[in-house]
Amino acid sequence: MEEFVSEFGELNSADVQWLQNLYRFTEENILPVAVGCEITCKELSSCLFQCLCRICHNHSNTCGYQGKDGLILPLSYRFISIEELRSQQKTPCCSQLTWSTSQFKQWTTHKGNLLISQKALSRTNLLLCGLLTDKTSIILSSSESQEQQNGGILYLQDKSGFIPCEIIKLDARWLGHLVMLPSWSYIPLTDAVWRLGGTEAGYIEVIEAPFLVFPKLLVGSLLVPNALNVLLPDSAIHLLDKGFYCHKVKMNIAGELGRLSSLISIRGKTFFSFFLNSFETDASLPVLVKVPAKLIWHRCLEVSKQYVITKVFITNLQGTSYKVFVVSLSSDFYIYVEGSVKKQTLAEFMSVLHMKQTSKSELTSLVCKEESLQNRSSIDWSTQNTIEEMFESRQSRICSYHGMISKVLNIAAGLYELDGKFGLCVAYQQVVNYGRGLRPGAQVKIHDAHVHQKASDHFPHIILCCCLRSTLVITEFSGLSTEFQPFSSSGNVYISLLFKYNLDLPNYLWVVHIIETFTQRFCPQFLTKQHILMCDIDSGIIGMFFNSVLKYTRWNKSVRNIHQEILAESHHCPLKEITQPSYPCQNISLSELLSLAEERAWQSLHLPSLLPHADIKYLLAQQLNSKLAWSFAVLKPEDFQPQMILHGVFQANSRTGHLQLLDTSGTLDCVVQNLNEVNQIAFSDTSYLDCLVQLRKYQLVIERFIHSEFPSFKQLDDLAFIKEKHTRIYVQFCAADLQVLKRRAASTRPKLLSPALSSTLSTSARTAARSSCNEACRNDELNSITSNQHQDSPSLPKMPRLKEVVLQEGHVGESRTVCSHPLWTGDEAVGIPGGRKQLPGTGTPPGHSTACTRQRKEGTCSVGCVTQLILVTHKDALMLRNCQYGRNEGCEHINGSEEAFIKRAKPRLRLAFQASAVNIGSPREWKDESKIEGLPELETDPSLCSEHNNRTEVLLDFMGKSVKWYHLINPGGVYRLIASKQLGVSVFEQRSSSTIPRKTLQSLNCPLFITFQSGWNLQYISTLSSLHQSQLSKNRINLSAYFENLASKITRLCTIQEVLSLTFSAPLVSFTGIILERICINPNRRTNFAAVITDKNAQGVSVPGDWGLKLTVGDVQNTAVALDIYVNFTMLSYTLGILPGTVVLFCSLERTTSRLVFCKSEPFCLPHPPNTHTHTTVV
Repeated sequence: MEEFVSEFGELNSADVQWLQNLYRFTEENILPVAVGCEITCKELSSCLFQCLCRICHNHSNTCGYQGKDGLILPLSYRFISIEELRSQQKTPCCSQLTWSTSQFKQWTTHKGNLLISQKALSRTNLLLCGLLTDKTSIILSSSESQEQQNGGILYLQDKSGFIPCEIIKLDARWLGHLVMLPSWSYIPLTDAVWRLGGTEAGYIEVIEAPFLVFPKLLVGSLLVPNALNVLLPDSAIHLLDKGFYCHKVKMNIAGELGRLSSLISIRGKTFFSFFLNSFETDASLPVLVKVPAKLIWHRCLEVSKQYVITKVFITNLQGTSYKVFVVSLSSDFYIYVEGSVKKQTLAEFMSVLHMKQTSKSELTSLVCKEESLQNRSSIDWSTQNTIEEMFESRQSRICSYHGMISKVLNIAAGLYELDGKFGLCVAYQQVVNYGRGLRPGAQVKIHDAHVHQKASDHFPHIILCCCLRSTLVITEFSGLSTEFQPFSSSGNVYISLLFKYNLDLPNYLWVVHIIETFTQRFCPQFLTKQHILMCDIDSGIIGMFFNSVLKYTRWNKSVRNIHQEILAESHHCPLKEITQPSYPCQNISLSELLSLAEERAWQSLHLPSLLPHADIKYLLAQQLNSKLAWSFAVLKPEDFQPQMILHGVFQANSRTGHLQLLDTSGTLDCVVQNLNEVNQIAFSDTSYLDCLVQLRKYQLVIERFIHSEFPSFKQLDDLAFIKEKHTRIYVQFCAADLQVLKRRAASTRPKLLSPALSSTLSTSARTAARSSCNEACRNDELNSITSNQHQDSPSLPKMPRLKEVVLQEGHVGESRTVCSHPLWTGDEAVGIPGGRKQLPGTGTPPGHSTACTRQRKEGTCSVGCVTQLILVTHKDALMLRNCQYGRNEGCEHINGSEEAFIKRAKPRLRLAFQASAVNIGSPREWKDESKIEGLPELETDPSLCSEHNNRTEVLLDFMGKSVKWYHLINPGGVYRLIASKQLGVSVFEQRSSSTIPRKTLQSLNCPLFITFQSGWNLQYISTLSSLHQSQLSKNRINLSAYFENLASKITRLCTIQEVLSLTFSAPLVSFTGIILERICINPNRRTNFAAVITDKNAQGVSVPGDWGLKLTVGDVQNTAVALDIYVNFTMLSYTLGILPGTVVLFCSLERTTSRLVFCKSEPFCLPHPPNTHTHTTVV
C-alpha cells in the first residue's frame, strides 16, 4: 500500500487516506474477481485510478489532474462494495461523477405535470466497480464454484456478491471485463407482493456507458470481417422449404432486423427470436436464439439496424411444421456494411456444399411476413382523428410508440400508464427480468404492439398491448425516486388465469378489476394480499371464485400456441381480435350494493299497486296511509346485469345479534335458512364465523318504510305528501348455497357420522334444502303478495321524528335507515362508542382482524380451555332487558350477590336473551382449543349410560357482546361451551346470575344459572337427531336411550289446526307456519315507557319505533287453515325475513281466545324468574 501511495509524491493526509481506501477496496473486492489477469493489487489499484481519471477527462472534470496545488482527487467520493450498497442503502439513490448540478436537475425534471408530486433521486457520492457478466457463481464447496447462465440477465459482481443491472445500450464485448460506472442509480426493492429470488436487494440502472478498467483487453469489432460469405433473405428463404435438407450445415445470413420478440422462459428454458428482413423484398428470415451464452444478444440487437449473423443452421421445431434458423454456440453478430461482405446466391451456396436439389425444378419465393406493411404504420398520437381511424376494423392494429411511463396501474397484472393518457399491458408477453427499469419517469420504446380502444371502463381508453412478437425497450431511465415493483409471470394469479382461459384483453381487464375490487374490500382488515393473490387455481381464494364462475362461460379455453404466435405467416394471438366482452358476473362492495339496491327499490315502487284495486276509492286517509306504510322488494342475482355475486366475511354482530356479511365498506345483514327436513333445525353452524364466503344464489330484500299523509288516492302522484321514507336491506339465502373461499383456523366441527350415513344424510339434506328453498322463497309469490293488500287495518301512528331515526349498522346514508327505537343514540347505532372509529357492526378498529381480536381477548388458544357439552331445549327472544345487576360499565361478569344488587348502577336496558339447556356429560379441560377433537363427553363418560344419571338443567344468560350468538343458538342443537382454562371447570357449576340476586334465585329453586361471558366461545356440534343416528350412538348400548330422554326436554311443535281447536288448552304454543299477510298496526304503548328507561343512551334495537305487526299465518300443508299473530315490537329486536311467503317457526306464543283464537307476543321488560317462558316470537 505504501509503495502505491508513494507513486503520487507529496500528498496531504486527506489524499493519502483516500488512496489507501482505494487500495483496500481493490484488495478486498476487485482483485479476487480479476480472473485471468496476472496482476498485483498495486497494479490493479493504479488501473482503477487511471480509469477514474479517463472518466473525468472525457467529461472535462478536473479530478485526477496534476494542478498547481498538486494532485486533485475526488475526495468526496468513495468506493463501495456491492454488499455494502445492498445492506446500507434502503432508499433509491443515484451517483453521477461527471454531472454538474444543472445537468442533474435537467435529468430529473420531466415535461408536463404528470409526475410533479414525485421526488427526484437523492444524489450520493459513491463509486461502483466490478465485473460485468451474464453469469453467476454458485458456491459448491469451500474450494469449488460453478458458473451458470441466467437467461440474458446482466450482473455487476465483486468479491462481496453480485447485483442485477440494466444497461440501455450494451456492447457484448464488455462481458467478462472489469468496468467502472460513471453514472448509475440504485433502486432497492421496498415493498412487493412477491419476494423474488435475487431481487430482494434491488438492482442498478447504468445511466451512462461503463468504462473498462483494462481497455486494451477489448478485442474484436462489431464490424463484419472482410470477404465473409453471406446469404441474404431473398436467397436464404428457400432453404426453409420442405424440399431442402441441410440439417446442421452452418451458414452466414444478413438482413435488417425487422422484429425482435421478447425473452420467453418455458419449463426452465429461455429463448427469443428475431427476423431479418430483406433489403429489397418482403422476405424475412426467422432466427431462434436458445443458447444460454447468446441470450445476451437480446440486449444488444436493435430494431431497424442491419446485421450479419454467422454460423447458424436450420432445424425443425419439435412438434411443429416450422423450420427456422438457429444460432449456434459459435455464432456471432456484426454490423452489416454494404460492400464489406460477399453476397452468395442459393446456387453458389449449394455448389460450395455439394448439395443436390431434391425439390421442384423451380423454386418459388416463400413469403414469411405476418403483418402487412400498411398495418405496421407509425402513428401520430397527437391527433384524435388518427387514433379513431385505427378502429374501423374488427382486428387490432399494430403500431410502435415512444413515450414515458407515468404510473404503475397494477404491477402484478402487468399494467402501466403511458404519458398520463394511454395504457400499457405486458401481461401477454413474459418479462424475464421482472420489469427492472419500468418505473414512473422512464422513457420506453414499444415495437409491434396491439392497440385496443374502450377495452374496459376501469382502465385507460386506449391500451397498447405487447404480445410475444412485441418488443419493449427502455430508452432512458427515470430520475425520480419511484419504487421498483417487480413483475413476474411465475406464481402470479393474474397470469395463471390469463393462460388458463386464454383471455382476450377486455375479459382479462375484467378479471383484473374483479381481483382489485376483491383486494380493496378485504385487505388488510380481514385478509392479507398474500392470502388473496395466492396462485393456486384450485384452492386459492381467487382461483376458487373464478372456477365457480367461469366454468359456465363460453370463454375460449384453448392453449396458446407460442410458436405459431411468433412464427406463423398469419399472426394469431389473443390480442388480435377485437371482441365484445362477455362478463359473467360482477362483484362490488357492500356499500355500493346497498346504494344500488335502495335506488332500484324506490324506482320500482308504484304506490297504487300497494292498495286493493277494488276498494281504493273508499279508503279513508288513515287506512290508505297505513297500507302504504310498509312494502318490500326482492332482487335476485340475475336482476343485475351482469349477475351479482356476493362476497363477505361471515360474522355475528355483537351489538345487534344479526348475522352479517362484512367488508371494509360496510355490512349486510343476513337471514340464513337451513331448510333441511332431516334435521329440522335453524341454521346453527358456528364454523362459518369469520370465514370468507361467496353467494351465487340469494334474495336481496329491501323493506320500505313510508310515513305519508295522503288525503286520498287521487294525490298518490304528489310525492310531497311523503314526509319520511327509509329502507331496511338484508340478504336471505339457504345455508347449502354458502360457499367458503377462506376458512379461519379451527373452524371445523367434529365428525360424528359414519361415512355411509353422512353421505346419505347429506344427499337427502341437499335435496330437501333445494325443494324447500324453492317453495319457501318463491320469488313470483313474494313479488305478488304485498303487506297490505285487500285488508283494512287500524290507522298508522305517526313515524318517529327524524332526529330519532338512526343509521342501521354498516349501512351507508341516512335514507337507508330503519326507524329504530326512539331512545337509541346514533353513536351506538353505528358502533362508535366514544367516537372511536371501528369497522361497521363489529366493534373492531381498522387494521385488526375480528378473528385475531377475539383470540387475543379470549386468550384461549395458548393457555388451553375448559368445555361443557350442552343440549339447547328452549330460547327466548332477543329483547331489551334490565341488565344492571352484577354488571359494571363494561358489562363484565360479576356474581349476582345481594351487595351488587343493592349497589347496582342506574337501571339500563340492553339487548339480551336467555336459553334453557341440559348438560351432557361433565366439563373437560383441553390444552389447546384448536386441538379439540371428537366427543369424549359421550365416548368416555360412563355415567351417561346410568339410569340414575342426573341431567343437570341450566339457564344460560346472554347479554352485552354475547348477544352475537342469538341466531346460532337454536333448540335441538348440541353445542360445546368453551371458556378459558384459568376459570376452571367449576365455572360451569356455579349457581349464580348476573341479572337476578342470588337470594331470589334460591327462593325460586332455579336450576344452574350461567352467564355467558364475552370472552367465551361456542362450538356447534350437531343436532340431537343426528347424534342419535350416528355411529357413536350405535357403538354404545345405552346411549340411544339417553338421547331419547334428552329429546323429551325439547319443546313439542304443534300444528296450526291443533292450536285452533277449541279443546286445546295449553297457554303457550309453538308451531311452524307460512306468512300469508303482514300488516302494520299500532300496539298499545305504555304511557310510562319513558320513565322505565331512565338512561337516554341505553342501547336499543332496530325496530319501527311506534309499530307492531299483525301476521296472518297459514298451515304449511294447508294454507286455508290460518290464524292471526300480534307482535309488539316495543322491546323486541326487529326480526328480519318476516315476509309473505316465508315459512317461520314460532316458539312460546301466548294463545288467546276472544271471538276467535289468535296468538300474541307481549315481551316482558323486567327480569323474570327461571321456568317462566317469555311470550315472544323466535324466527
